[in-house]
Amino acid sequence: MKKLLFLLPVLMLPLFTMAQQQNVPSIDVDGVSEIKAMPDQATIQLNLRELRMKVSDATNALNKKTKAIEDALKKTGVKDYEFVVDNYYVNINRVYQRNAYKDSGYVASQNVKIVVKQTDKDLVKIVEAINTAADELTYNLSFGISEAKRKTYQEQLLELALKDAKAKADIIAKTMGIEKIMVYKVNYSTGYTFQPMEYRMESAMLKTASADRVEPTFSPEEQKLTDRVNVSFAFIVHQM
Repeated sequence: MKKLLFLLPVLMLPLFTMAQQQNVPSIDVDGVSEIKAMPDQATIQLNLRELRMKVSDATNALNKKTKAIEDALKKTGVKDYEFVVDNYYVNINRVYQRNAYKDSGYVASQNVKIVVKQTDKDLVKIVEAINTAADELTYNLSFGISEAKRKTYQEQLLELALKDAKAKADIIAKTMGIEKIMVYKVNYSTGYTFQPMEYRMESAMLKTASADRVEPTFSPEEQKLTDRVNVSFAFIVHQM
């Protein structure tokens, strides 16, 4: 019985501490930060599809198209890019005719992603190579900020967010007649964020380049890197 009486205050201590914390007068503010940076990479997404009556013919045609694109990129002389192929599928081509579904050959498809690290001349060469690699290619092009570049701004973004929180709390304290505030709690879990990779979507469906073909021009805009932190500032309420 004595052991129970001894342990009970110990078990109640965390609950008592929590209750005290909930009653602390505080100013809760969100500090935010923003840095603008120019995109340093471009991502090109292609979805390749080939329809044939036989599985072997569909996959062979798809493999040839993918290899033609890869070979065209190698011929550009550009070194700083990534070529990724994934999501390889072969499905029955099922069409709806005369109130019924009918199987009509096979569709082989896969996604190709090309990440270009230099968004000036290298990107133009890559895009031109894709345009001439195969007939009627459809692709999306987007600009973005690389992970390496975002990490260089991480510390600066957090520092700016904390300063913003402090400035907001000072204004509130001054306006409300609070003499002194002090940091009570800092919540920081989400980390920095950035705009989606899609700065601009470029879509093309082009046949083999002709004599009057003009090379594309790209003008990416600055993108935002942002961060957020929540800070609680405690203060003392003077009793009248």
